[in-house]
Amino acid sequence: MKRLAVIIPGILTPEDLAKKIDHMMSFVSPDTEVQAFLFSGTTRSIKVGGDVSLLAGETRDIAIKVEKLGFDALVIHGICDFGIEAARGAVSIPVVGLGSATFHLACQLADHFGVVTKSDATIPEFSRRIKLMGCFEYITSMRALNVPETDLLYKSDEVTGKFIDIARYQIEHEGAQLIVAGYSAILGVLPAGSREIFEQKLGVPVIDGVPVALKTAEMLVDLKVSQSRLTYPQA
Repeated sequence: MKRLAVIIPGILTPEDLAKKIDHMMSFVSPDTEVQAFLFSGTTRSIKVGGDVSLLAGETRDIAIKVEKLGFDALVIHGICDFGIEAARGAVSIPVVGLGSATFHLACQLADHFGVVTKSDATIPEFSRRIKLMGCFEYITSMRALNVPETDLLYKSDEVTGKFIDIARYQIEHEGAQLIVAGYSAILGVLPAGSREIFEQKLGVPVIDGVPVALKTAEMLVDLKVSQSRLTYPQA
């Protein structure tokens, strides 16, 4: 059995958390256990770029905790890979960033891709993080839904329509050949099958980073491979 720990940002209700866990469990192998870990500090979600830095310390602490608890890998459930350097330097188990796993997969599948993300306020920091991943030059644009998080849960038709309109513009006017759901909560709270509907309407692949990150973590555990100590020295 593989045990994956997943750090999820945000202030979540029990209903929100259950939905995210159900979404994750639909992708992993039958012998894989997934357990979510939430932030408890002053900063718990990413509303602006500075929040990414503020989450690094607690991300490291959670990484140390889950390794001691016997988890086989840690997944950072955020497109900006918050705190990933701190976490990788603190533990020996693989630490997978949803963002880097997703964008590197997108680079294998298309020469140019568009990103549909959460809000305009997060775009500058997300762009900086994607540059660190080495994938920014492949992005045609990063455009925001700019909808309250509650709308993702309760106005799915409106969010779906806006996602499709943004992605279609990126494809038809900017040359995107693939679309990344650049906010890890989007497809996790929309009705099941939304990604497939997006692909049918848009005619290009649409990537949900959640299964990509989970499958990457499972693969690293199976291959017995983790981050290099030369790249991420022990903290």
